[in-house]
Amino acid sequence: MRPFAVLATALLVSGCVPTELVRDAPDDGTPVGYPNHTVEQIIAAVEASVAPVRSIAADGDLSFTSPNESQNASFSLRSRLSDTTVVTVRGPLGIQAGRALVTPDSVFLVNSLVREFAIGPITAADALVPGASLDARVSRAVLGLLIPEDDVAWSLVAEDGRYRLTGRLAAGTSRAYDVDPSIWRVVRVIEFDTGGRQSGTQEASAFDTVDGVVLPRRIRLERDGTIVEGEHRRLVVNPDDLRLRFRRPTDYETFEIR
Repeated sequence: MRPFAVLATALLVSGCVPTELVRDAPDDGTPVGYPNHTVEQIIAAVEASVAPVRSIAADGDLSFTSPNESQNASFSLRSRLSDTTVVTVRGPLGIQAGRALVTPDSVFLVNSLVREFAIGPITAADALVPGASLDARVSRAVLGLLIPEDDVAWSLVAEDGRYRLTGRLAAGTSRAYDVDPSIWRVVRVIEFDTGGRQSGTQEASAFDTVDGVVLPRRIRLERDGTIVEGEHRRLVVNPDDLRLRFRRPTDYETFEIR
């Protein structure tokens, strides 16, 4: 697997569950007001429901499948959603395969297996999570904390107990958010290219309530024939000691990614 793919994959699927699953997320059926919420009300409700999460410490397992290869790994993720995410990826027998640091403007990737160190702009992550360079989208995507943008002219459809917001982005691509109003969470994102063809999906499922916050146990992402799935097993919300530790190697081959 490419150095970037190994670590970026972990970033994408590091959604999470509590150390002990508390219970399934509450499902009170159709919420009051459905199907007559406005776009503004939907975005405000999703934003309010994810607002308590400022930082995350998580651990889990992931799988990566492409037309040419298949990989399994485990990860540890520490993220301050506003600005910094650190991920460690381990292969079989707990051997460290690499580490990644993501900041608001850059990504730093260490591939321990081949002793390579990659540096690039945060836009390099857009190839796997469209829009990752904006608004801490990488961390929010993997934690099921996405919020529909409030500066897009969304069209709104209510069907089967969910809302779908669809709109064209500034780059000429389009995006659709499926929102479950019983938990006010984005449960699916569909990306479309400039020609209107579906180019990728992000899905969150198996939600649990952790310290009063609803978070997904499973994440699935698909893009360009590559499928990434995560099953997560530990989560601490707003930990007192986040330990955002990353050391730049001095004796690795260094190169830039775009």
